[in-house]
Amino acid sequence: MPAKRLPDTDEERMFVLETILHQEEIEEKNVLSLVELYDIQNFRIAYEGAYMYARQSSEDEAAAATHCLQLFQNAQLYISHFIQVLYLATVRNEVKAENLALYGLVFSDDFTVPDLSTEEAVLEWGEQLINGEAARIAQGGTAMYNPAITKVKVHYDLFKEAVYSLKIYRQSLARTQERLNDLRDKADSFIWTAWTKVEFTYGALPPKERDKKYQDYSIHFYHNSGEQLNVFG
Repeated sequence: MPAKRLPDTDEERMFVLETILHQEEIEEKNVLSLVELYDIQNFRIAYEGAYMYARQSSEDEAAAATHCLQLFQNAQLYISHFIQVLYLATVRNEVKAENLALYGLVFSDDFTVPDLSTEEAVLEWGEQLINGEAARIAQGGTAMYNPAITKVKVHYDLFKEAVYSLKIYRQSLARTQERLNDLRDKADSFIWTAWTKVEFTYGALPPKERDKKYQDYSIHFYHNSGEQLNVFG
């Protein structure tokens, strides 16, 4: 005995709903009530709107992630460079070795740069370098250059803002996906109810006429073995 299979994708669901509505327009005798048709029509519009919004949210999030990655790499580069220049300045006695503590650093003979492989690390070290440079200058020290801390701060601030923006985009995407998941369940309910009524209405017809009606309403059947019987019409 073949079994019905609900659509797998949003595109298929919208196609089936549209097909059901279209078929009900051209049938002499409707399978669904006017209230049911009205509900499906309104739902179809809301579902498509939510689907398009979710697609746009996904594209916006992907673009924001790409932008954030580029700014991450820029900030990472400037922070790493600043630390290396700072170490060299201590070798030349332009900066006192003990002042490295202002930056959260300890002098290393091999000029080891802290791990900057994560967003959190770049944000943490960027803030420490900015505060440390300000503290050292306040004590009478000479500002570093090439890169100057102002240049580091520009890239740090851009990256920090991008991280915040990306977080907002991801929160928005999560909300739209959650709403879309709820609408998928409702779409499946509308489709299943309509298909069940189609089967009840036309199930007693001769096989060829019955199968034609099923195809008209995009009912998708599978044999129990999993072999496909017919596809969306």
